[in-house]
Amino acid sequence: MKDFNKVYAVGVDAGEYLLLQETMFEQSMQLTNNDIYTFDGNPKGNDWRAVDVDWLIVEGETPTNKPDVAGWGAMAFVIPASLKEIFEPTLKECCEFLPLNLNGEEWFALNILEQQDAINQEHTELNMKNGRVNRVRRFKKLTLSKDAIKHGGLFKVKGAGIFTFCTDQEGGLYDLTKSRNLKGLKFTEVNAI
Repeated sequence: MKDFNKVYAVGVDAGEYLLLQETMFEQSMQLTNNDIYTFDGNPKGNDWRAVDVDWLIVEGETPTNKPDVAGWGAMAFVIPASLKEIFEPTLKECCEFLPLNLNGEEWFALNILEQQDAINQEHTELNMKNGRVNRVRRFKKLTLSKDAIKHGGLFKVKGAGIFTFCTDQEGGLYDLTKSRNLKGLKFTEVNAI
């Protein structure tokens, strides 16, 4: 693993920037063919075809700022073709770049293939409610083990739900986003020892 100091949970800044969604026609095609596209950590390879997406706009509620890195639903990050060659050297080890069509522009969904077993059980505190782990907010305090992180560009953590993580490694998602002042994502530092 490349050197890093910090680990971040990565999310989209939905309060400030537009999100993407499949076009209505695309949704109809997927439902008709019973072929709903999901990002479950498995490679899509040749089974993927360019998906038509558009900006999700809810009148009176949606921000008008277009991001450099967009969110597509709760599970995927999307970049324009102009950023692919910048992101690919580091992220191709952990992500599959899947083509999208955004009103005639080529964009790419980052299908995260890395799921790492990195929760430090000794220092993680679960959020218990009535003797069970809370389903909505699983952790009071999540701590990851640095030694268990094999690739820090962009990854999921086994047992951490839909959260996505990255490190501050050189050339990784955090580094590229900050050094190029790219908008659309937010990073929250996670305990890591």
